[in-house]
Amino acid sequence: MKNYFVINPKNILLIVIFSVFFGVVGTTSTFAKGAVMKISPVATQVYIEEGNKQNYQFTVENAGDEDFSFKLYTAPYSVTNEDYDADFSQETNYNQIMRWITFQDDSGSFVTNPVFKVKAGEKRTIIYRVSVPDSIPEGGQYCTIFAESVKEDGEESKGASIGIESHSRVSLIVLGHGDGTTENVAEITDFGLTGFFTTKDIEAHVKVKNNGNTDFIAIYSLAVNSIFGTPLYSMSDNFVVLPQTERKYTTNWAETPLFGIYKANFSVTAMDQKQEVSRFILIMPAFMIVILLLLLTSIIVWSIMIFRKRKERSSRLVV
Repeated sequence: MKNYFVINPKNILLIVIFSVFFGVVGTTSTFAKGAVMKISPVATQVYIEEGNKQNYQFTVENAGDEDFSFKLYTAPYSVTNEDYDADFSQETNYNQIMRWITFQDDSGSFVTNPVFKVKAGEKRTIIYRVSVPDSIPEGGQYCTIFAESVKEDGEESKGASIGIESHSRVSLIVLGHGDGTTENVAEITDFGLTGFFTTKDIEAHVKVKNNGNTDFIAIYSLAVNSIFGTPLYSMSDNFVVLPQTERKYTTNWAETPLFGIYKANFSVTAMDQKQEVSRFILIMPAFMIVILLLLLTSIIVWSIMIFRKRKERSSRLVV
């Protein structure tokens, strides 16, 4: 049975979250004295169905004071480790959508790597087409569309690569959902909160593994109260986990007081998996620990000296 995504507030939220999640999106590149390139939106969802063709669009803006040209092309998107460092070269079954995208050039034809010119202060609307093959892998599809500035020698190249020198780029993340069987399998592989004692921030961490074939959103919450129950800090947010990857995520209360006893609560929900922990935490700076150790040492030495003096007096009385 084929499952299809429907546009709803959750899907809109997903795009926003991906905009933060992917380190390459939302960037503004400055290059070639006075020229600034922007792209909008920074992430978008497309709905894939076997054998279907559908057009979408985005905008490239020249926010600077010089004209420039840019070329368009696609690249795979994947991550290389639990810290989610982006990889734009490794191809997997989850980024084949990069091969299904073409761009409409000035003649109205859809091509793979067109070059456009945009004047200072103007915007250029780009239309691209997703042509889904008759047979595609199950699950989500992810790729990046790059708009890369180029310097042309002589006349405008009109899509040719001869005489083009690359400078910098901005990007749009394409999230493909829709056709095929969707499997969402989450696993929380590591989960923890600062122990009873710390000399710095209250920190929580979690690792979430996606054993399914499409992305999902994990939700976390960290709350800190005084020992009397007064709320002092609260943070709730989301992070995305791509299929067949494991993601590490940390959060902390960075503006903790120098000293105090607090109650911290940390919870994480990923699909049907949930873990939570609650504990009292003592925060004490290192210099106070040194002072206390010196004070404790002094008390111990003083106690030993008193004990010895009393023992000597008792010995004299017995004689």
